[in-house]
Amino acid sequence: MATYEEYIQQNEDRDGIRFTWNVWPSSRIEASRLVVPLSCLYQPIKERPDLPPIQYDPVLCTRNNCRAILNPLCQVDYRAKLWVCNFCFQRNPFPPQYSAISEQHQPAELMPMFSTIEYTITRAQCLPPIYLYVVDTCMDEEELGALKGFLANVT
Repeated sequence: MATYEEYIQQNEDRDGIRFTWNVWPSSRIEASRLVVPLSCLYQPIKERPDLPPIQYDPVLCTRNNCRAILNPLCQVDYRAKLWVCNFCFQRNPFPPQYSAISEQHQPAELMPMFSTIEYTITRAQCLPPIYLYVVDTCMDEEELGALKGFLANVT
């Protein structure tokens, strides 16, 4: 069995995601006590050759202010055909196309090995990707000038 560090590194290599914390705070009190903010470094163009894009829309949480997507960390009641959002704990019904769902017949969204999924959205108009550059400006003027020039040429 791999060590915890190897497990985390394996997941980072697979998904292209690195978090400042490996465990979510379980309450507002715990979240307020974090010294380092909860954040994520995500590589949106990371290739996943083991999983082609999913050709249907994601299953969303029905709470208007949440709208999280069904994922392997959600609790699922296969008999009642319900899932519980792991962010807001809203109980959500599965859509009709999931009527054959069972513990043996799961969609890709619920399989732990597919913690990152690329959806091909069919109903909404897709916009071009948006890139956000976060720059640490704690450097000397020469380096900062070179970085500004580089970023100006990239965009």
